[in-house]
Parts: sequence; C-alpha cells; structure tokens
Amino acid sequence: MSLVRLTLVLLAVAAMSANAFAQGTPQQRAACRADVAKFCKGKGDDPGVILTCLEDNRDKLAERCQKVIAENDPKPADKKDQPPAETKAGEKK
Repeated sequence: MSLVRLTLVLLAVAAMSANAFAQGTPQQRAACRADVAKFCKGKGDDPGVILTCLEDNRDKLAERCQKVIAENDPKPADKKDQPPAETKAGEKK
C-alpha cells in the first residue's frame, strides 16, 4: 500500500472516531434533542456544528441540556471569566 493511501485511510479512521465521540451518549443526545430541534434546525448533522450551536444558545437551553454541556465542557463556565491568579510580589507574569 502506498504511503499516500495509508495516510488517507488513517485520516478517515481518525475522523470517524472523532465524530462518534463528539456525538455523545444516547442519554446526552436525548437531553438535548428538543433544544437541537429548536435552536439548531437546518445546521446539518455535523456534531461539531451542533455543539457550537448549543453552546451559542446555552442560556436558552433546557436545564438538563445545559447540565450535559457543562459536564463535558473542558473549561467550566464558572472559571472562564475569572481573572488570572495573582502572582507573588516580584514575580513577572
């Protein structure tokens, strides 16, 4: 198998794995199904686009969908807007 073909196969497998992971569990999808239909209609089926749409509408989402997004957010919402920690006297930032 040529190097180009092998690279394409590996990229395709990686993309499928990432999409499967990004789609969430059946419970997570169920928690946000109504909000996806309401706020993200017509955005397509790409999990990344749907997640971005949900995050953009976070304050309007049902509580259970907000909880699912918060549980899976690498940066918790309550820590995003905090200023950086202060440094000790004499340290440079």
